[in-house]
Amino acid sequence: GVRFVWIMGADNLKDFHRWKNWREIFMLIPIAVVDRGGLSLLATSGPAAHRFARARIAENQARTLPDRSPPAWVYLHGIKSKLSSTALREAKKRTFGG
Repeated sequence: GVRFVWIMGADNLKDFHRWKNWREIFMLIPIAVVDRGGLSLLATSGPAAHRFARARIAENQARTLPDRSPPAWVYLHGIKSKLSSTALREAKKRTFGG
């Protein structure tokens, strides 16, 4: 079967507790949080990270995330890109239309 993982930037984890039904999201699907511009400490000290601290797995165990039952999440450091998803979407619109 297909296994899904929710991928979000650290900026979203920082404010995740403001999302509607954020606890339910953690309980529905494993989550991979990608470091964005040095937000590691800020994001991992927020309410969502604290609430689900026991469900966090070590980064070196990230490959097991799709096989884990929620709640499960990992914080991924690594190669950073200065690309903006918004800028990429706008460039796509200009190039391919719509």
